[in-house]
Amino acid sequence: MTSNETNNSLMKMNKEERKKVSKMFWRNQFLMFCTSYTKQQGITYGWLLAPFLEKIYGKDSDEFYDAMYRHLDFFNTAPAMNGMIGGLVVSMEEENKAMKDQGEEFDETSISAIKTALMGPLAGIGDALYLSVLRVIATGVAIGLSQQGSILGPILFLLIVNVPNMLIRWYTTVIGYKGGGQFINTAMKSGTFQAITKGCTVLGLIMTGAMTAQFVTFKTTFTADFANTTFDLQQVFDSIMPGLLPLSITMICFAYLRKHNKPVTVLVAMFVISILLTLLGVAG
Repeated sequence: MTSNETNNSLMKMNKEERKKVSKMFWRNQFLMFCTSYTKQQGITYGWLLAPFLEKIYGKDSDEFYDAMYRHLDFFNTAPAMNGMIGGLVVSMEEENKAMKDQGEEFDETSISAIKTALMGPLAGIGDALYLSVLRVIATGVAIGLSQQGSILGPILFLLIVNVPNMLIRWYTTVIGYKGGGQFINTAMKSGTFQAITKGCTVLGLIMTGAMTAQFVTFKTTFTADFANTTFDLQQVFDSIMPGLLPLSITMICFAYLRKHNKPVTVLVAMFVISILLTLLGVAG
């Protein structure tokens, strides 16, 4: 099969598939509707997938609730690129159901692994595309026309930003769903699916570690003078391992949450401890 035939096959959808992709496309517009510090887009992502999972596994079935539990975990990516992930996940859930109905095994952890592995790279692509390319081009065109007093300035700004945005959202959803199914079938038959899953799991852990290093910050400001020598507690920690305190805080919170404790308790505890350490001069 040539590349053109492959692309045509990928874009061609029957009525049922088009209806499914269309519904996924419109529900994806609400991905940022409900975000939280603990799950980011996780709650809305679960809502986005809920009707598809109901249709795949049956409403109120144990399999449906297991799938919802998988997809209510932490999730965060560029909303415009989520169609790729959402389409792929729905395709994998359908494959999971089909294989189980045939009495075959399907590694359900691979669904979460691939989702976690893709959300970081696609977020980087989406942010670069929208923040550094489309918005900059649209702003440049709009400012030039607006300075001339032309009404086309704000109109073209909206068109340059939103038309590519909608097209990207639609076609990434189509590619994720259609290409995802073909990819899964090929990978399962060739025996490479387990290797890909393991690689995605490792990539997901790397992305999680990178996010921890980037977003979790804590430095102690405690200093003291001993025999005309300044003791800097932060330098001691840095000499042991840079980023030791943020890593320690992250692992403590992780260990606490793994015991199914409430995230709100972690947030309140960190807030109170931060105030106390600041008042004591340990942090600031």
